[in-house]
Amino acid sequence: MNPSQPSTAWSVQKERGGQIAYWGMKLMLHAYALGGRPLFALILYPVLAWFFIFGRLARQASQQYLQKLAQFAPQLHLRATYWLSWRHFLSFADTILDKFHAWSNDIDHAQVHCLGREMMLERLTQGQGGIMLTAHLGNTEAMQALSKANESLRLNILVHTQHAEQFNRILAARAQTRTIRLIQVEDINAALAAELSERVERGEWLVIAADRVPVHSTNTTATARTLDVNFLGQPARLPLGPHLLALMMQCPLVLAVCLKQSDGLHLYFETLSEPEIVPRQQREAWLNQSAQRYADRLTHYCQLAPLQWFNFYPFWSEHE
Repeated sequence: MNPSQPSTAWSVQKERGGQIAYWGMKLMLHAYALGGRPLFALILYPVLAWFFIFGRLARQASQQYLQKLAQFAPQLHLRATYWLSWRHFLSFADTILDKFHAWSNDIDHAQVHCLGREMMLERLTQGQGGIMLTAHLGNTEAMQALSKANESLRLNILVHTQHAEQFNRILAARAQTRTIRLIQVEDINAALAAELSERVERGEWLVIAADRVPVHSTNTTATARTLDVNFLGQPARLPLGPHLLALMMQCPLVLAVCLKQSDGLHLYFETLSEPEIVPRQQREAWLNQSAQRYADRLTHYCQLAPLQWFNFYPFWSEHE
């Protein structure tokens, strides 16, 4: 990417609306409280249609992803048409509805199927903290809301943009949970790394969406902040930070994904790596292997739920 050209990276796309966006979130929350999903959808879907029609970048990013997934997994019989892209947007809207549903404590726990629950409970029983990698895949808010069922699960969610933090704060305030803390970050410096390390040592968990490159990745040090992986059969870049933190803190790295299926929510916890001391000369290889393991599992879950990966920006263009 030429630094002198306007970037289309997610992190430098200008947030639109400022206070309008904030009060729009509040309006949707009140709509949900008054009329549930029907009234919420009545407000949300027209907005979604507007963005689909006029949001060329997001629409093209959706088609780019669907095309690469179709090529990688022909058994899914996908065609990257405008209609499929619109369904992709509708799936995103449905997830937003589910976010409010989850944070409002309206989840029917009988409809939540958790795989890897015993592994996480064992770690919590031992007072072990670590790093929980998520993605812009499915409904991670269900996992956060379900943390109320176990007060020992304390989550520190790292968010990258002010509006993402506002959105989550509005929802967290509604849930009135004390087990979740939101931390807005642009970059992880030494002071923040030390604070996060202390939290992990106390048995808390850091939650990081590891499928977006760092905020300042469009500058000339981009490759120093990212790791090259193969994702859906194509070269791509993933952030270095989450994997480096796990290496430095010598803590477990766990993948957490929540997908919506016909019989309810499926919550998956998988161990990506255990704490270990890695010799200096082997660290680069370890970091690359860790990022590739994450990319491989993300590939797996994208095939399970093709329309539930919501990275609406030109993901592969970062590499190209």
